[in-house]
Formats: sequence, structure tokens, C-alpha cells
Amino acid sequence: MSFLGFFFWMITARFYSTEQVGLGTTLFSIMALITNFSLLGLGNGLIRYLSASDRKNKKINTSFTIVILVSILISVIYLIFMKSFSPKLLFVKENIYFALLFILFTVLYSLNVLSDYVFIAYRSSGFVLIKNTISSTVKLILPIFLVTMGAFGIFVSMGIAMAIAFFFSLLFLILHFNYAFKPCIDRIVVNRMAKFSFGNYVGELIGSLPVTVLPILITNLLGAKYSAFFYMDMMIANLLYIIPKATSQSLFAEGSYNEAELKLHLKKAVEIISIIIIPVIIIIFIFGKYILLAFGKNYSDEGFILLRFLSISGIFISISCLGYSILNIKHKVKLNILLSIVNAGITLVLSVILIKTNLFGVVGVGIGWIAGQIIEAVIYLFLMKKFLK
Repeated sequence: MSFLGFFFWMITARFYSTEQVGLGTTLFSIMALITNFSLLGLGNGLIRYLSASDRKNKKINTSFTIVILVSILISVIYLIFMKSFSPKLLFVKENIYFALLFILFTVLYSLNVLSDYVFIAYRSSGFVLIKNTISSTVKLILPIFLVTMGAFGIFVSMGIAMAIAFFFSLLFLILHFNYAFKPCIDRIVVNRMAKFSFGNYVGELIGSLPVTVLPILITNLLGAKYSAFFYMDMMIANLLYIIPKATSQSLFAEGSYNEAELKLHLKKAVEIISIIIIPVIIIIFIFGKYILLAFGKNYSDEGFILLRFLSISGIFISISCLGYSILNIKHKVKLNILLSIVNAGITLVLSVILIKTNLFGVVGVGIGWIAGQIIEAVIYLFLMKKFLK
């Protein structure tokens, strides 16, 4: 998705103004933020408990049902108070069709993300690759036909792609895992997963705040076009971040399945991440300016320094991702929550302070970002050494 997303945004930058791209990415960030609220940590709960369960369909259906209800509720609340949170996006609330599509796509996005966790829990993440490749490929052509919708056309393109991805999720679950969708909320399932899921929910929610909140802050404090610069940089950086994130999720799944071989799996994870991520960081650091030219000269001029900060932080994010999975396997969820608070607090507070000084502009976000990642990574290194003795 990250790789194909590069071409999606390259196409979008050619057909939409910088302002429209900024508003579109901000709207998508809000949808992602609502999704993070809506998941309630159920994804990690499924990874931890689904494989050994004899009530797999009930666990999946309960999770799907809860996420549907919560994402609808939060989407509606956001629309009601949109003027306070995102005054520049009021055009969504003022058009009933836009508002309904926003709710629908937010629900589908939440379900699609949750379905990824289901496949990981089944140790069949290849289906995630297939469905996301199909949807991301289709997404490439959508912005061209939705230009007349302006910034919302970008959002709709992503929403349709998510709907396609979730359709294939259901198809694969039905055909390969004897799944049958039936809305329900099973009390036994909820009680079994609640404590572990809620702890992860709080940790992941806080940990995701920098990525989802920064575009909103940038749009409100600097303007929509700077949000576009940040989002393009972050999209390229995600080509890096997906390496430790995907590897650490696999580490979590394998470690939960057989904790006795945790050190062996950790060693493999470190090797995989190191072999891939270091060369990519060097390439982005040196040639990032030319990579950004694919979106336009203004993206290259304004975003290159920020991109360097984001790329270097890939090293520290790798450490934190592995540490997060290790602590989850060891049931040290509270420590993950605490570290997420530290990271998010440093990143957001320092970014806002530097933006408001008017000395660094959007680069201030990069300084705040890497500061938060370094401090979090150092603490995770200490904790991994402690719990893997």
C-alpha cells in the first residue's frame, strides 16, 4: 500500500492543487484518528487469543460489530463539532451526501484495518498483501475521475479503495476460514479480551496521535498546503516504517504462538529490519529531494529537510516497534502505554512550540518527531534488555 500510495499521491498532486491535497490528507488523517479510537485495541486482542480459540467466528463478529457501532458514533460526534475541531473542513458537514460518505468510509476503513489483524492472527498475512494490492491498484485511477469534487474527491478515492479491500477481506475469510458474518456482541468474548485489548487500545491510540493529529495542527497553524508537504513526506517515510511495523507484528504473532523461541524470533526480526531499512534510509537521505520532485517542485523545495528528519527516525522507530511487541508478549501493556504518552507528548508539544516560534516552519515538526522517537527508543532498549534476560 505504501509503495502504490507513492504513485497515487504522484497522480493526485498532478490533478489537484496543493491546497486541495492538504485538505484531502487532513480529512484522511481525521478518518484514521477516528479509526484508532474505534478499534478499541481489539486487533491485538485477536492476535493474542484468536488462534487458540474454539469460538473464532464469535470473536471476529463481536469485534466487527463493536467497531461498526463505535466508529459510527465517533464519526457523528466529530461532524457535530467539526466547526471547533476543523473549521476548514466544514464543507463536508454542509453537504449531506459528503457527511454520509464520510461516516460510511470511516466505518469501512475501521473494518478493513481490523481484518488485517484477523489475518495476522491466523498467520495468513499473505491475504493482507493480496487485498491491499488490489484495492491500491484500483485507487490509482480514481482521483482522475473525481477532480470535480475537489479535496473530497481525494478522500472518496481512498474510501472506495478501502471498501474494495474490506470486500476481499470478507471473501477470503469466508472461502478459507469458514467465516460467516453475523452481527453480535458476545459477553464471554468481550470479558476474555477486554483487559488486554483495552490496554493496547490506550497505548496504540496515544502512540498514533502524532501521525494523525499533526496534519490537523499543521493545517490550522500553518495552512493546508503545509499539511500536504508533511503528508507527502510521511507517505515516503512510511515506506520505511512499514518494515519494522510489519516485522514486529509478525514477531508479536509468532511470540504469542511460542514464547519459548522469542529470542530467536527477535534476532530474525532485527536481521530482516536492518538489511532492508538501512539502505533505504541512505537512499532517501541523499536522493529525497529528487524523489519529492515526482509530486512537484514545491513539494521538493519545502519538504526535503523534513523528509530527512523522518527518514533518520526510522532507526529509532524500528527499536520501538520491536520493544512494543516484546512488552505485549510479556503482558507489560502498562509500560507500552506510558512510553506512548512520552513519545506523543514530546512530539506534539515540541512541534507546536517550534511551529509557533515561526523560525522552523514545517521543519519544526520534524525536530519534534525525531526527538520523541529517540527518547522512546532508548527506553525500549533498556526494557528489552531487562525482560529478555
